[in-house]
Amino acid sequence: MIEKVKVIPVVDVMNGLAVHAIEGKRDMYRPIEGSIISSSPDPRDVLQGLHRYGFREVYIADLDAIMGRGDNTWVLDYAIRLGFKVIADIGRGGLEKTDSNSIRYVIGTEYISYPYEVKKLSNRIVSLDCHNLNTKFSDRYVEASLAAELLMRIGITELIVLDLTRVGSMRGPNLQLISSVREVYRGTIYVGGGIRGRSDIEELKRFDVDGVLLATAIHKGIILNVYL
Repeated sequence: MIEKVKVIPVVDVMNGLAVHAIEGKRDMYRPIEGSIISSSPDPRDVLQGLHRYGFREVYIADLDAIMGRGDNTWVLDYAIRLGFKVIADIGRGGLEKTDSNSIRYVIGTEYISYPYEVKKLSNRIVSLDCHNLNTKFSDRYVEASLAAELLMRIGITELIVLDLTRVGSMRGPNLQLISSVREVYRGTIYVGGGIRGRSDIEELKRFDVDGVLLATAIHKGIILNVYL
């Protein structure tokens, strides 16, 4: 069992503001309020707050880029200037980008078709975008364990397992999903969606999870540690 799990904060940016993501329903996303780490939804304030608490790696989802209506590249640039290593989700456009020491582009399964485009994910950090026990691709849903097994076969070494139905919900992680993926995938795994606090992270250690993606629990001040 893994002794320590890395905490990676998530900053979702829409219309130039940090927003509270809720179950993948983007029409419900609103600017963050009442955050322990930031007095405003300005992404610069949020990033500065995370930096003060010792975080040096951050996951930034540029929702405008993902939806094809502009971008928030300035937020990525600002995070890098602050000294963060950035995992960036900018949608399918990430396939055209080159990873570097300061920024890596995660590619979500929801941006590609199955199985024809899966090879495009080679040498990338991949997000397994799930709804309960199924993984969403651009053209269909596939059982998560089957999708993870295919990604393992093509040599993906880092996988984010994200249950979109639990994002921002504080309902706890989908342990059945994590278990089914871990049975077939032996690489590095990060988990996102629904994590409430330390007890959930302790539970995830049973599945040899390497890291967790958190937003709500950080803004509420429940978890402010880089490792747990």
